[in-house]
Amino acid sequence: MKIRFDLEEDDVSVLKNKTVHADYYLDSYLEVFVIEKNKEVLLFFTTMHSTIVIDFNQLLIELHQTGKEQTLETFGNANIYTFKKEGGNILITNFDEFSNTEEWLYSFDFMEFTKAYTKELRRYLHAMVMEEANIMKRPNFVLLRQGLLELEDIVQEN
Repeated sequence: MKIRFDLEEDDVSVLKNKTVHADYYLDSYLEVFVIEKNKEVLLFFTTMHSTIVIDFNQLLIELHQTGKEQTLETFGNANIYTFKKEGGNILITNFDEFSNTEEWLYSFDFMEFTKAYTKELRRYLHAMVMEEANIMKRPNFVLLRQGLLELEDIVQEN
């Protein structure tokens, strides 16, 4: 399994552009894909991506710790994503508020999903730092890194 972040800005090199503020970049449009068995699935999309990724990090941590159903409400679309843990699996449901219908339900191995997610998040944060070391001082980056470290602890314990 692989997870891919696809940002409105093609890559983090936009951070070298002095007219683009780091907070603007951290809050640009994001799509998150899961690739498994040569099938790519759009997991969720949103604006304000650092905020949603911070929330998503916390959601995975809470799901691991409590097993309680978690909800991710994204910005910029009418979708609500529900995450449940059943046994060793994570069940992800996409509910479209606009049409009032469940669009899809996917199931993944929880630890495999979390491991793939942390690998992509680690790659992404590292790429940001390589482009603009000062981004490490941004509050959103600090929260993203903190969530990554907590998720890596979860993956390490299994």
